[in-house]
Amino acid sequence: MKKIIAAMVLFILIGILFSCGELPPPNAKNPYRPIKKTEKSAVIGTVEIKFFARGVPGYRYDNKQISEAAYIELLKVAKKEYGDDVDVVDVTWTELVFHRYPDPSEFAATGKVIEKNRNIGIEDALVRAAKDAMKRVSKNSAIAIIYITAQDSSITNYIADELEFILVRDGYIICDRSQLNLLRQEQNLQINGEVDDASAVKIGKFIGASVIITGKIDGRGDLRRLRLRVLDTQTAQVIGVASEKI
Repeated sequence: MKKIIAAMVLFILIGILFSCGELPPPNAKNPYRPIKKTEKSAVIGTVEIKFFARGVPGYRYDNKQISEAAYIELLKVAKKEYGDDVDVVDVTWTELVFHRYPDPSEFAATGKVIEKNRNIGIEDALVRAAKDAMKRVSKNSAIAIIYITAQDSSITNYIADELEFILVRDGYIICDRSQLNLLRQEQNLQINGEVDDASAVKIGKFIGASVIITGKIDGRGDLRRLRLRVLDTQTAQVIGVASEKI
């Protein structure tokens, strides 16, 4: 009987040792609630924080515990900046300073902010906006997408690429946007962000466009809009506008 009890105790101890194995090393990044395919068009910004969290006795820290703490703290910041009707997805965190229990360790975390309960995606808004803004533009016109601005810089390239796809699909001729980078280097022009109409027209002429498109996403919550403007580079007149709720 003693041998059986000793064997059982040994078996339990071995199980405990394996279950309490070494956790990931410092600076391991851990996703928490990865962004879903259906939510990609709903990203409206990003949030970053630094926060403190304690481990538990005998552990470096618990991944799930830290991930949940990061999510909670990021959501607080997101709601403060964007309103209550938001969520945080695609969260990652990194250990900055490690302290043994009971002292808290310091972490940094980032996440993407999405609007909840959205019925209209950016793609649908772009299709409608492009149709409205391009009513007076000939299919033979050389068109350049000069800039798209948004609070989240990661979404600007996505919008420009999607708009380019929509216009090419509809039969329009689009100037290669890589020419804008070359122009920026050669002419020392600021074209990364929003510029005035005169500068936008000047940029369009440099790359041989007869029509230019500028756009932006502004507002928050129910007031958030996608806006497009179309200008003729010869007359500098606005020949098309569109505003769509997203």
